[in-house]
Order: sequence, then structure tokens, then C-alpha cells
Amino acid sequence: MNVKAGAWIMAAGLTLASGGPAASSIFNPESFTLENGMQVVVIPNHRAPVVAHWVWYRVGTADSPAGKSGLPHFLEHLMFKATETIPQGEFSKIVARNGGNDNAVTSYDFTAYYQMIARDRLELVMGMEADRMVNLQLTEEAVLPERDVVIEERRSRVDNEPSALLGEQLNAAQFLNHPYRLPVIGWMQEMESYTREDAIAFYRTWYAPNNAILVVAGDITAAELAPMAERTYGRIPSREVPQRQRVGEPPQLAERRIEMRDERVRQPSFVRSYLAPNLSAGDRWQPYALEVLAELFG
Repeated sequence: MNVKAGAWIMAAGLTLASGGPAASSIFNPESFTLENGMQVVVIPNHRAPVVAHWVWYRVGTADSPAGKSGLPHFLEHLMFKATETIPQGEFSKIVARNGGNDNAVTSYDFTAYYQMIARDRLELVMGMEADRMVNLQLTEEAVLPERDVVIEERRSRVDNEPSALLGEQLNAAQFLNHPYRLPVIGWMQEMESYTREDAIAFYRTWYAPNNAILVVAGDITAAELAPMAERTYGRIPSREVPQRQRVGEPPQLAERRIEMRDERVRQPSFVRSYLAPNLSAGDRWQPYALEVLAELFG
């Protein structure tokens, strides 16, 4: 993901998802739901004739099948392959030819895809995104080389970065039961076992309009977006989606401590990590207070 390109709309989306007071006072969102269950959020901003178009799926690494950690991230890569109407490798090229840019991001609890593009090209990318929501075409010739790509990504971003390796070990030690113990990109030995069938099964299980949120920010209103959303996403039928599994952690009865040594590291570092309630637990002010505290300590 291009962090600079996506950070501001991610902040908006996460704030909206939290339901906090900032959602209405800062972003002035408008929202509605399509008949197929797809939620739509519009954040009007008319300073320039451009829009940010995001589709957020309620699925991430914490939903990985047993023995296939990181499979959601692998599918994120494969979503840029062919559909029934878009040839292999053409998705991003079409966006670029129309003056936009696109990317995607996978985290523990979501996978999101976006395009930044001119207002008059919005319905084009909405149609493309709706197309790959249901019509992704995966061949062995497309899947196997992309598996090598994500394996190399792990080598460069994790295996070659001692701090990233430390973070993995920290999560694995801190979470005994919860799927947050898994690396977002996956464990290497499990990544090497990904198959075309794994990716297709995961896609057909989780990618549906009733498991997605459309967020559009920029030079548009909900009244203007609604007919476009109906013409593109509204034509996709809803589908049964499994209930997500988020098992709880057992009480921590002993200190958990890890120590790593790596000859590539010249300056030692120290990390202390605490478990905290999730966003939906307790009073609404608590997550914001913890964010401020983390910033002060950071």
C-alpha cells in the first residue's frame, strides 16, 4: 500500500467505523445501505474535482484458514489479476490511463481496495471494482508467480528487517489464543503451501456486497452517488457469509518475555506491550485516551 496516498481516507474510515463523535463533527458523513446489504458512506469535500473510492471487506489476516496464515494478503495481490471483462494485469493500467492511481491494504480485520481519481471517472472504477468482487478469474499461470511475489515481499520486509522479526515474535508471545498472533503477511512455511484452490475458496467465502463497505470521499454527495452505486454494486446479489471467529485470550498468569539477538543490529531496542480492551468494549472515550497516551509515549 502507498501509505501517503491512503492515510487520510483510512483515518476517516476508521473514525467512522468507531462511531466516535469526530465522525460527524469533522467529516460530516452521509450514509445509506443498498438492498443487497452493502453499506455506503459518503464524505463530501468539494475543494477539488477528485474522489477517493474505497471498498473495505470485513475480512483480514485474523480470518486466515488454519495452516494458511496470510492468505487474505495473498488474495489481495490476486485481485489485480483478470476478470471476465478485464484482461490479465490491466486493472491498474486502466486506472492510470484515466489519470488515477490505485492500491490495496490488508490488516488483521479488514482488506481494502482504493482508487484516487477524477470525479468524472468515478463510475468507471466503481464498475471495475464491482466486477472483481464477483468475476475474478484465477489460473495456475497467474497464481503461482504471485505466490513467489508475496514470498519475496516477506523476505524483503520481514526476514531482512530485525525489527519486523521482533514484532512477529512479540505478537506470537502475547496472543496465546487470538488470531492476532499471526503475521499479516503469513508465516513463510504456510505461504509456500498456498494454492489456486485456497485463494478461490477464500474469495468465494468472504467477498460479497453484504460483507463490504463502500466509502467515497471527495467531490460528490450521497444523492449523486446513490444511483451509481445501484448501477454497479447494487446488481450483485448478497450471499451468506460465515460468522467471524474471534476467540478470547485466557488470563495471563505469568510474565511473557522474549529476547532476540541479530548480528545485523548495532543499536539495541526495548519494547513493552500491553493488551487493552477492543474498541467496542467499555466506554467510548477509552480508545481515544489510549491513542493519545500512545502518542505521548511514542
